[in-house]
Amino acid sequence: MIKNFKIILVLSFPLLCKYLFLTLFIDWKLFDLQDIVEDVVFFIGVVFLFYAASIKGNGLINLVSLFYVSYVVLETVSYMAISSNFSSSFMYLLLESNKGELNEFVSSYVSLPIVLFFIVGVVLFFKIKKYKFKVFGFKNVIVGVLGFLAVCFGLKYTGFIESNVYHNIVRGVYGYVDLQNNTKFNENIDSQDLVITSNNEVLVFVLGESTVRTHMQIYGYKRENTPLLNSIKDSLFIFENVVSSDVLTLKAMPKILTSIDVSNKQEEQYNIVEVFNAAGYNTYWLSNQRPISYHDNVTSKIASRSKEFKFFNHNIDKHSTTLDGVLLPDYSEILKKPGKKAVFVRLIGTHFDYNKRYPEAFKKYGKEQLNLSKEEKILNHYDNAVYYNDYIVHTLIDKLKGSGKKSALVYLSDHGENLYDEGTDFFGRNEERLTATMFKIPFLLWTSNNFEYPKDFQYIPNRKFMADHTYESVGHVFGVLHKSMQVEHSIFSSKFKPRNRKVVNAIDFDKEFVKQND
Repeated sequence: MIKNFKIILVLSFPLLCKYLFLTLFIDWKLFDLQDIVEDVVFFIGVVFLFYAASIKGNGLINLVSLFYVSYVVLETVSYMAISSNFSSSFMYLLLESNKGELNEFVSSYVSLPIVLFFIVGVVLFFKIKKYKFKVFGFKNVIVGVLGFLAVCFGLKYTGFIESNVYHNIVRGVYGYVDLQNNTKFNENIDSQDLVITSNNEVLVFVLGESTVRTHMQIYGYKRENTPLLNSIKDSLFIFENVVSSDVLTLKAMPKILTSIDVSNKQEEQYNIVEVFNAAGYNTYWLSNQRPISYHDNVTSKIASRSKEFKFFNHNIDKHSTTLDGVLLPDYSEILKKPGKKAVFVRLIGTHFDYNKRYPEAFKKYGKEQLNLSKEEKILNHYDNAVYYNDYIVHTLIDKLKGSGKKSALVYLSDHGENLYDEGTDFFGRNEERLTATMFKIPFLLWTSNNFEYPKDFQYIPNRKFMADHTYESVGHVFGVLHKSMQVEHSIFSSKFKPRNRKVVNAIDFDKEFVKQND
């Protein structure tokens, strides 16, 4: 009995180390009581599992020890890196990220305490795996297995399992695979289902990344980081109250580019590229974001339906990055090609690591980074990234203007970003700690002087709009309407019907973030 008690005490070391590290290195207010209860109950389950494994050789003990220590390390590191437990949404981010983005994540979030805890975890693993409970027979093993299963059932029944890292890994992977397999787009669009209401020639659809409008001068930000867009402000339709439906690219992008919206009630799903293909436009896709693969990522599925598509950062060295300016030569050549065209430009925008999103020439803020806090450095890097993004978007407009065609350019970001806003102590995005700025995105329209507007075109700058109806809005304003597009969903229509803007987890944006709203 005393020996078994000693083993339980040794097994508790990783959990005790977790809370010691978190007490020392993060704000205790970040802890959720549910997380603590889940840890204690799951620990009891691990004890049962360790007990059951003790009847076999060292191999099973090693496996259970690794299972347990990895659990503690993942949860602790998640708290220290992103101030939140390891969630299924975080699993989405890992699945969505490529090697370069993962390297950027590591360089942005890994710290000395995290490295130290990894070392502690390794030491504890080698210590724990040396111990075994004294088990007298197979019946005792059954007790251990049933005890572990009972703990898992209890966590599931109470809902506490939502805080468990392994549960969230499985749920994240399942959700990701389910999205890939069940997002089926109708690729056989009948021309009879299209209504062409204009003779416009060139659409440029610019998809930004991680850009929040509250950090843009053109939206009233204190720093002059969008001087070029400001210089043509009078020729822009600037929408001031647009939000994204999600804070993760993987979830937001399909809703922007397709007939899918937050209600997702349509039996058939269509994407904007196929609509323009069916309308007789040459379609082009230029992306400065690497696809997971051409056919497995939802956005890449849509991109691959373009008649010509090009991804610019397949084989980038892990220590380098490609700036959005790399797109400009190909963009210029596309504009010179004959025929009507729809050009989709996907930027890396202001995605972290922010200091890698602009060249040295655009280092406007924080040139002398001495004696600055981490927060000040992050904000300077982000505002410089916005400054360079201003140059890119303005250049896209300027080149389109120079083509002399009946043309329009729509620019929006997939989602926003939190930058120590509203008194928070973190930057980035996290579904577990939502803030208003994660949703607040820029939404701009530029048109040529000879552009043919729809008859019901209406510009209301402060119109409450959510980006999951961008699909309908683009088709409507450009005069290429498919049967799946309802005009009352278009931000540009006098027939627009307001709705409750339900974002992540069906949260009503205007109620939840009323104090933070524009």
